[in-house]
Amino acid sequence: MTDEYMALDALPGGDQSVLQALPDALRECLSRAARVVLIANNPAITAADFEALNIGADDVVVSFNHCIKASLLNEQSVNLFVHGYNAPDAYFFGLPGNADVQRLFDRAAQRCFTMLVGCAAPMCPLPRVAMYWDRIPLPPLWNYPIDRPGGKHYVGPSTGFNTLVLFDWLRGHVGYTYQLMTLGFSNEAGKLWGGHAWDYERDWLQKSDVIVVPLQPRRWWQKLFKRK
Repeated sequence: MTDEYMALDALPGGDQSVLQALPDALRECLSRAARVVLIANNPAITAADFEALNIGADDVVVSFNHCIKASLLNEQSVNLFVHGYNAPDAYFFGLPGNADVQRLFDRAAQRCFTMLVGCAAPMCPLPRVAMYWDRIPLPPLWNYPIDRPGGKHYVGPSTGFNTLVLFDWLRGHVGYTYQLMTLGFSNEAGKLWGGHAWDYERDWLQKSDVIVVPLQPRRWWQKLFKRK
């Protein structure tokens, strides 16, 4: 994507290093990765959708916040769990992780990583944990829309968009060669919270070269009886 001007003193986080925030072990995994696949918290995603990706040991699979599709993940891939910060109530969405997330950490801890996005106060470094202040200094995030219809302000980028822009930047500026893919980002289901600029995020995704994997067609009876 084309670079844009950033006034780095306009928001907190402008002086953080995008690359150095990543643990060395995660950077090493990314250097070997064939694909980085972002899995949305989309209730329409099925086991068949995930299995069709044919996830392997050279793939990095990224899940977000409450990780509602964590039961589909496997121990063969590298798994990254990204949690956004809820500033008003001072907690990270989805922490502590659910039973399926914990299962992966218990069985394959060396292939699991955590990323905390939107940190608003100093935190002690933790092994295998990436920490990003709000806001990550990348143009699509730094110049995110502020005003939404009705006079209220957007709270900022969604957790998924933060991560998507980050991994797109990494492959363009650091030399990683992985394919960047998304599953469930194609609007088949789910409810979108009004605090994010979804039209802006979708427009960015459509104009990028990120591979958007569509969900498999549903049979008529599946449309009547939707399952998570």
